[in-house]
Amino acid sequence: MYGSKLDWLSQHISLADYFRQTQQLLPDSFANLQGQTNAFSFSYYGLLRPDVLVSYLFPNIPIHFFIIGYATLLWSSTGGLCYCWLRNKGYKDSIRFFSSICCICANCFFQSHQQIMFVEILPFLFLSLILIDSNKRQWISLCICMALFHNYFYTPGMILILLLYDYDQNHTIKDILIPILIGVGMATILWLPTGYLILNNHKSVVQTNLFNLLIPNFTLKGLVYDSYGCGLTVISWIALFQGIQFEKTRKLSILLILMFVFPMFSYILNGTLYARTKILVLCLPLVLMILSYWLQERKLNKGLLVLASLFLCTKTMLLGLLISLVFIGYYFMDKKECLMMYALVPMIVFAGFNYNQCLDLKLYNSMYSKDKQKLIQGNDLNQRTADLDQVGYSVNRIYDPKEMKASSYTSTSNSLYNTFIYDIIKSPISQSNRTIITDSENYLYLSMMGIQNVLSKDSNLYGYKEVDSKGKYKLLKNKNVFPMVYVTSDTMSESEFDKLFYPYNLDTIYNCTIVNGETSNDYASKMKLIKNLDQSIVIQNKRKIKKKYPLILILKIS
Repeated sequence: MYGSKLDWLSQHISLADYFRQTQQLLPDSFANLQGQTNAFSFSYYGLLRPDVLVSYLFPNIPIHFFIIGYATLLWSSTGGLCYCWLRNKGYKDSIRFFSSICCICANCFFQSHQQIMFVEILPFLFLSLILIDSNKRQWISLCICMALFHNYFYTPGMILILLLYDYDQNHTIKDILIPILIGVGMATILWLPTGYLILNNHKSVVQTNLFNLLIPNFTLKGLVYDSYGCGLTVISWIALFQGIQFEKTRKLSILLILMFVFPMFSYILNGTLYARTKILVLCLPLVLMILSYWLQERKLNKGLLVLASLFLCTKTMLLGLLISLVFIGYYFMDKKECLMMYALVPMIVFAGFNYNQCLDLKLYNSMYSKDKQKLIQGNDLNQRTADLDQVGYSVNRIYDPKEMKASSYTSTSNSLYNTFIYDIIKSPISQSNRTIITDSENYLYLSMMGIQNVLSKDSNLYGYKEVDSKGKYKLLKNKNVFPMVYVTSDTMSESEFDKLFYPYNLDTIYNCTIVNGETSNDYASKMKLIKNLDQSIVIQNKRKIKKKYPLILILKIS
């Protein structure tokens, strides 16, 4: 299946399917995820995207057909639009065909079956460039609006690229500003509430050392081979240096070289959140334009070729350099057929990178299990439900509108809820990314979130009893969990609670509601500490290395 495991399966497919189940275009909140949360916490995953909206009309067709079909449509459209754009600029047919092959075989399109929003913005970028060249800037508004619906996070970077391109080609930006502002206004219904949610969520980001942003990075991950950047081959890096010799491309070539070498530019394009190079995928059209211009002019500067080669220090890039030099040597000796021969290089690189990367159909079928769906639909759930089967994949999966979950996986998850789950009640972080709030066997989590129902392959879970089963899956129930809504006078002030440390805060938060303000409650933790136990545990990891750890304490509730 043309999809990947974690992100595609647990977010793009599951959330799109859930959007369709709600039968609402713009709901205020989602009751079925994260214990009921703001709907715009999930807007990044296609809330108003065309393929998701069309799927609303065909509820009986599995959602993955729409997601896969639309992703491949936009991918192929990117290559076609690249060809049209270069044709309109007057490049020879063989050169624009070659550049289009380099475009659709760029490793960034690995994301078309993984984190699809990274590359689904590119067709609208290419179309905007075509509109600028044809002086039909009024239609750019629609491109900006569609870009925001597909990836509101990358759209500011796309706007900067359009302004840069318009200034480089026409020495003005004033004619493009109003269409851009209109496009931004057209998409306000999505980005404004989402932006307000993000700003008020105080979500932490990677701490960035500003001095490090000025230190050059010669790995060139933003340009060659890596799938979290343009993912072009070495010939593109050589082309940027060759572009310096031409007056028409000199300034743009130098700027692009600096962008791929200095993290400061990635930092700016990412809105000063972090300096990740994946945002540089927006530079793909400009790199291909310079590549095409150099090939058309057929002028080789040996000094610039040597200078470009000095940056290529890894084994992969050195191999790519040797292949490129052979191609360049033949091409500039009037062996024009080498152009199409070199087109095999990005094809082979792309095919090799994506080999065996697609989703196993068995895993997909286990996630969309009919047995689980029958258990959910055939039982009275009353309160929330947890799915303990492959928690990383099932985190956003909703089988029926009556199924309510406390789990979620979104990059804009509620930071306070995240802190409660992982930092206060200490649920295990089962994935490398802690924005994934997975279901767990943590009894505090299950009880405090009112999770009365549990889907599992194992019937042995403290406090829960098996009530039904289908195939290898069992439905467990525990009626002695917190109700989703209740009234209590057992409160403790937040200032007093913050003085407690783990594990003495566990039974406190379980027995008291923490409030903002002073209270007369003098609850004392029932946790007791027993020290100096003559016991130990042995842990053996995957490398078969054993390590012995002494158990120095046991906690119990008196």
